[in-house]
Amino acid sequence: MTNTAKTFPPSTRREVITHLPDPYILTMSEDNARKRPRQPASDPRYPRKRSLKACHVCRARKTKCDNVQPTCGFCASLNISCSYDNTEKDHSTFDPASLEILRQLGQIISSQDELTQTVRSIAASQSHAGLGAAQNVHVAEGLNWDANVQAQQLPYYDCSGGQSDSNSTTPAASASVAAVRWFGILANDASNEAFPDADAPLGLDGELLDTSPDGQADSDITPLQKATRIIDAQPPTRDAVNDHAANVSEESLWQAPRSISLLDREQTLFQNFLHRICSWLDLFDPARTFSTRVPHLAVRNAGLLNAILALSCYHQSLDESIPSNQRPSQNTALQYYYQTLHYVQKAMRYSTYQNSQELMATTLMVSTYEMLRGSRKDWQQHLQGVFWILRSRQIEVETSSLESTTWWAWLRQDIWVAFREKRRTYSTWMPKKGYADLDSHELASRAVWIMAQVINFCAVDSSAEVEGLTGRIGWAKALRKMLDEWRSHLTVEFSALPTMGNRESEVFQPNLIHPQCFGLAVQLHHCSKILITAHEPHLDGIQGLLKRQKEIQESIKMVCGIGMTLTEDASSMLSSQCLFIAGMFMQNPRERECVVEMLDTCQERCGWPTPSLRSELGQIWENPDALWDGQHR
Repeated sequence: MTNTAKTFPPSTRREVITHLPDPYILTMSEDNARKRPRQPASDPRYPRKRSLKACHVCRARKTKCDNVQPTCGFCASLNISCSYDNTEKDHSTFDPASLEILRQLGQIISSQDELTQTVRSIAASQSHAGLGAAQNVHVAEGLNWDANVQAQQLPYYDCSGGQSDSNSTTPAASASVAAVRWFGILANDASNEAFPDADAPLGLDGELLDTSPDGQADSDITPLQKATRIIDAQPPTRDAVNDHAANVSEESLWQAPRSISLLDREQTLFQNFLHRICSWLDLFDPARTFSTRVPHLAVRNAGLLNAILALSCYHQSLDESIPSNQRPSQNTALQYYYQTLHYVQKAMRYSTYQNSQELMATTLMVSTYEMLRGSRKDWQQHLQGVFWILRSRQIEVETSSLESTTWWAWLRQDIWVAFREKRRTYSTWMPKKGYADLDSHELASRAVWIMAQVINFCAVDSSAEVEGLTGRIGWAKALRKMLDEWRSHLTVEFSALPTMGNRESEVFQPNLIHPQCFGLAVQLHHCSKILITAHEPHLDGIQGLLKRQKEIQESIKMVCGIGMTLTEDASSMLSSQCLFIAGMFMQNPRERECVVEMLDTCQERCGWPTPSLRSELGQIWENPDALWDGQHR
């Protein structure tokens, strides 16, 4: 055969290995000719390539894989089996057409600032709209923006994952867009509310109406309503804002100049928020950041204060320990809700408000309000709205701040709704701190995050997963490693203390852990074990089944034993969720009777949920599919 090395094109001549036989050289050259041209690594259009060759475990978890073979970094850190698809399935080298698509996607992302300006102009035009054309229009049409306009103008976010909670391309623009999208949810909710027999009327466009006959007497409205009306002033032009920037900050246009006075009944609601509701939100925060910071923000911000009073009023309306003739009306709570909507609608024109702590706290208040109302669909929508806002702010979750406390409070709510809806949690955040760097309260919070990962695992239907059995088993093994690692780092605060109730006649033996928030963390840990055991694939026959039943029963005893000792409002809400999960797997009638009594006690203490989980648990015992049959209520 004639030597063909001299006839190679210049681009491939350097690839010839002269000491190899000529036939091998020819074959290798032909293969190179058929390959797509490799783009240089420094290509400015797409500086970082992605690979589709994730291992089966990382693909099942929907997380980034470093593609190290034979064992990737994640699997190596947990000492679990790692497997890949065949190498010929590699498509990591992008051809020019793919790179052009990526370049155009980059241009779309870079235009986000223009989209934000468009959104702001929509908000401004909506704020300037007069009352005259709206007299015969439903309240929603005066408050909500055109859904079609929002769908065309706002960029899409995949809220099931794919973007870090604390990593946004353009923080200011993303925060503005997230705030506007959340307001769309708020306005839609308002349009679906009935408002009969309210304590004070609202206009058809959400405007507060004077209660005096001539509509002019400011003395007839409350100080909070006056503070809410501050935002009604037309915003100055852009040039005027620039001219007076040295003297008047933009914040003064949406903040009250002094602390807002409260009526006696409003003071009672505010105290209820401080002493009861705040403890739910500061559950694992020893600094009680929410209790410390948010009340001071609220007394200067009418929108946040109205949201707090709406939440507290609705909470007290559910409290049966208050005499019925002294219990606040839910219509009063709805009035404060509308005043919140009125304020947010007008304040949204200011970029400083869109990025403020006041707005962030308001979103969590409204989400918690929807939680108390018991509408799972509305609650989920607001959780998604809070997620948009939190994700746009580049929050350092592991650093103590109001933002991080809000994030953890939101995650605890999202875990419960995700479990009920059989979906993944919205968060994609991953912890950076090692266990050696965590204090006891941070260790308790880590149990919440692990629970979120377990909920993600339970949400995935194994029959729909491309990875199949291997990926599911590996994922479950990784979660068990997380749980074992968490338990191995528990400090003395998580150990049980002596109790009086060690009588054989008791269904469950009390398990006292103090402070109670650490007991809650242990409850979450055992609920995670129950759910993994129930959802992971098994190939070990009847012997394995008996072993799993024993594991579940041991975790049930721990969850209920801790539940017997919890007495605080702050712990009751999360504990009732753990008791519900444990109760789903109970077969013993005495155990079932005991757990529903504890659920009723939790509901009486914190006022949530309404109705009690007792009835739903009874339906699940009769028909296990009942949990998912009612998931869209």
